[in-house]
Amino acid sequence: MSFEIDPDYSQQFVFPLSLETWVKKDHPVQFIRAFVDSLDLKSLGFKSRKSEEGRPNYSSNLLLKVWLYGYFEKTYSSRALEKACQKDVGLLWLTGLKYPDHNTIWRFFHSNQQVLKRVFSQSVQIAIKGNLVSLALQAVDGTKIFADVCKNRTVYLKDLKKLLTILDSSLDEVFETISSQEKLGSEESSYSLPAEYQDKRKLNQLIHEGLEELSQSEKQELKRGIQSEIKKLSDAGVNQLNLTDRDARQMKTSNGSSSFCYNAQVVVDGGSQIIVGAKVSPECTDNHLLTEMIAEAAVNTGQVSKETLADGGYFCGEELQQAEDKGYSVLVNMSEEVRGEVKSEEAKVSEGSDSKGEGEGEVLNFKKRAFIYDESKDVYVCPAQQELIFERVNTSNTKPYPVRIYRCRHHKSCKYKEFCSKDKAGRSIERSPYEKALEKQLIKQEAASARERLRKRKEIVEPVFGWIKRNNKFFRWSYCGLESVNAQWQLICAVINLRRLYRRWLLGAFDLQKVLGKTG
Repeated sequence: MSFEIDPDYSQQFVFPLSLETWVKKDHPVQFIRAFVDSLDLKSLGFKSRKSEEGRPNYSSNLLLKVWLYGYFEKTYSSRALEKACQKDVGLLWLTGLKYPDHNTIWRFFHSNQQVLKRVFSQSVQIAIKGNLVSLALQAVDGTKIFADVCKNRTVYLKDLKKLLTILDSSLDEVFETISSQEKLGSEESSYSLPAEYQDKRKLNQLIHEGLEELSQSEKQELKRGIQSEIKKLSDAGVNQLNLTDRDARQMKTSNGSSSFCYNAQVVVDGGSQIIVGAKVSPECTDNHLLTEMIAEAAVNTGQVSKETLADGGYFCGEELQQAEDKGYSVLVNMSEEVRGEVKSEEAKVSEGSDSKGEGEGEVLNFKKRAFIYDESKDVYVCPAQQELIFERVNTSNTKPYPVRIYRCRHHKSCKYKEFCSKDKAGRSIERSPYEKALEKQLIKQEAASARERLRKRKEIVEPVFGWIKRNNKFFRWSYCGLESVNAQWQLICAVINLRRLYRRWLLGAFDLQKVLGKTG
């Protein structure tokens, strides 16, 4: 008699198997099914078939369940989802033993990119109905996620200009802004580098080895392509462009390197860490994304949170002013220099002390915040009661707004000059159009309660990126183009919300059917 268990392939069942018995009642697919079945997919914008002709298609209901559960299980490609539909018990149950192929799965994502944002919004609405979103405190942050690009397909502005110079000297007839400009007209924006030169190595080879082997017509075609690419780079305001994904930008990542990425943004509620706002930006920094993300969260929740926390990357006078104008209450981390905090002994002296700062008296701080602006006289008054008068208006590429410069004219005779500034022309102070909003933020953060709330930012928002990148192993986008990448981010954030809701449901924190019944 054998004491081992072997499969019995001749076994037959007296009663037919019921699909409902394949998974337990607390299995994640049960939650995904209940969530999708509660949605009005037609009103959300998912397309449904109207014609009776041809082969029946897979419904949006089925395919959305496949995508959501796939992301729930860290499966991000349509080919991997196709395999999972044939062997994962959860997906076999969820699809009712249907086996959509990878092309069908991919086409569903591709044709519903705009609609997937509404699925994310519905996950937020369920959390609100389940009293899991407080709307009292929220935090915003961003993370860089690598674009799906080939580095060798990157073109650099300096290389293109250098090659254009070589071409000009090589061509017998130089185009005057290309003599066939009337032909180019509308075609110019769509003209691109010839395919054989869309590789960085081949472009470098042309630059270093010359163009002798190219015919006159090939040189002219190459020149048109280069001029078109230079125009695209100039229009985008960048010095490099990747031909695989033209929307991706080179960004500094957490390890200090520079890679083509997208800036993935989230707004997280402080109550239960539900993501209430999600969006992808091609911006390399967060400086101008604060109010945009607060508005994004407000669209999903129906109201603005009482307060929003942000790290120093979002510090921008213009954004602080916009937040104030729109009635958004914000707390943004600021550097010690902006707050006017003294870092070393060299930044302070005592009234009545000698030139080395020795002696007794009142401590004088020469950080910017110690300089008081007198609006009636349009001057700054320094701690030593000397006036800094208006000198000029300064504009630069780094700041899209004019900055007023005020300068001290008493520095040569001032006994505190070595503590104040090493500038031979005298200490200068910049005043932006948003200085009042900055002052209000500084005053607001003087309260101990405000600083305590600001310290909560890390524990609210940063774990979300850990769940997405480390736990869910998502480090690189699966698609190219801002629209596709944003759709994928909405799907990921929706699943992060559903995962948290699922765990609350398992703990009995809310009645799923009751909550889904109230969601619309």
